[in-house]
Amino acid sequence: MRKTSLAIILLSLSLVGSNAWWIYNTLDFGITHTYAMQSCEEQEQALSQALSLLPVAARPGATRDEVITAAGRGGDETVFDKDGFTWVGRLGLRFDADGRLLEARQ
Repeated sequence: MRKTSLAIILLSLSLVGSNAWWIYNTLDFGITHTYAMQSCEEQEQALSQALSLLPVAARPGATRDEVITAAGRGGDETVFDKDGFTWVGRLGLRFDADGRLLEARQ
């Protein structure tokens, strides 16, 4: 009788432990997947912005305002200046004194 009770207790603890492990792994995968998808969406947004401003930025004589407008197409992007860059959504743009695009950063 004692051996069967001990076996039942050990098997029950093993079942609870394995279920806890499966729950932990499922939650961890869900959280990791959510962050990965958010990162992909942010990368897609930055790429879309960069591709939309390329034709304007490559044109000789493109002004700062034209480049910023092109980068902000397709959304209500907040435009602000920080650390020498003009940020439009996920894209940071640095201009020279004449308003020509020097650098783009994510």
